[in-house]
Amino acid sequence: MARLTVEGADLVVRLRWWERLVARSGPVRVPLAAVEKVAVAREPWRVLRGARESGVLVPGRLCLGVWRHPGGRDFVALRPFTDVVVSVDLHRPSPFARIAVHSAEAPQTAADLRTAVSRAAIAADGRQEDIPGAMPEPEKPLARPGGRWAGVPAHA
Repeated sequence: MARLTVEGADLVVRLRWWERLVARSGPVRVPLAAVEKVAVAREPWRVLRGARESGVLVPGRLCLGVWRHPGGRDFVALRPFTDVVVSVDLHRPSPFARIAVHSAEAPQTAADLRTAVSRAAIAADGRQEDIPGAMPEPEKPLARPGGRWAGVPAHA
């Protein structure tokens, strides 16, 4: 079934060939910067919201495709006999509000995704203070006060 992977600065949902046909979609790709929250849900049907826009719903067997709701659109790949789902809430500029994919190794997948999101945030900001346990950046030397050399670092 579908699986979540991180490729560069993107979160990608990889689909098998028959899933692409059913969902009428290629690989779903969203920027890691759009990831707001990663959670593991023990009840797969609780992450489902709204009504089917495209894809397939076979009650008790399969839920695959795009669901539309008042808050936007969700991409889901759920199987009821797997009890664990990785749910990723997104914000703009993502085309989806949520991506929910079942996973046999959901806790590990969620942990890996959280790590990738924090690394992407560090790369984008260049800051490390958001990550607990990260080494702080060295302080920049103070500039010389006033006059002709104002704004020039003290070591210059």
